[in-house]
Amino acid sequence: MGRENMLIESIRFSIKKAIQYRANLVSWFLADLSLYTATFLGYYLLTQRIDIFGDYNRQEILFYITCFFLVNNLYAIFFAEAVSKFGQSVLTGYFDFDLLKPQPLIKYIVLKNLNFPAALSTPLLIFLNIWCMKICGIKLTIAYIISIFSASILMGLLFFIVYSFTLFGLRSEAISAIVLQLLTMAEKPDTVFPKIVRNLLIYAIPIFLFSAIPARIALGKSNVYESIWCYSSPLLYYLVLKVILYQGLKKYQSTGGEI
Repeated sequence: MGRENMLIESIRFSIKKAIQYRANLVSWFLADLSLYTATFLGYYLLTQRIDIFGDYNRQEILFYITCFFLVNNLYAIFFAEAVSKFGQSVLTGYFDFDLLKPQPLIKYIVLKNLNFPAALSTPLLIFLNIWCMKICGIKLTIAYIISIFSASILMGLLFFIVYSFTLFGLRSEAISAIVLQLLTMAEKPDTVFPKIVRNLLIYAIPIFLFSAIPARIALGKSNVYESIWCYSSPLLYYLVLKVILYQGLKKYQSTGGEI
């Protein structure tokens, strides 16, 4: 019951904060709408001239890009503000107050920083995704839904890991910028890359887990190893994050919060 109350209160706080700063709410929605619309229309126009993108046809590549939209949008709602505030709080010393809260650290930071403005574009993205599924002739499945949520959680954990290095006195902005650049590759069809590069961006740097693998699970094109990695990678990255936080907190505490 306590957990449910905390979630409800976090949602209420996020909505209240968004309404209070209406200019930010509107600007965020317009920015999202412009970005997603421009990217989707760009790919739609490409499909009028190109029939095959790797091993995806013109309908499948539109579905592919909407999968990435959904994953990115869920990340924006639950993690984007949280990871940014996490890094800032470590640098400013406010992280000390987070450590005093009687809640699991990551859970507390995420719930405290839910990003309601990003949720305004979610209905549109769900509509686009389902419409693309329809033109591809595929059905919505539990496996696909889980893969989308799994990918968004993985993206959040990846950025938490990046910003956790701030606890060691490192500036995480440079690493974050590199990861953001790599994320632009998630929009590209994975099968146009050489096999070794594709595998690297699935199993080592999990960029295509944010787009290609959920899409391939829905399309019935993923192999068993890709599917297992899609569902299990968040657990592995969570364990990695826990280890980094454990070591980082010792460093943070040993320096009195001044890094």
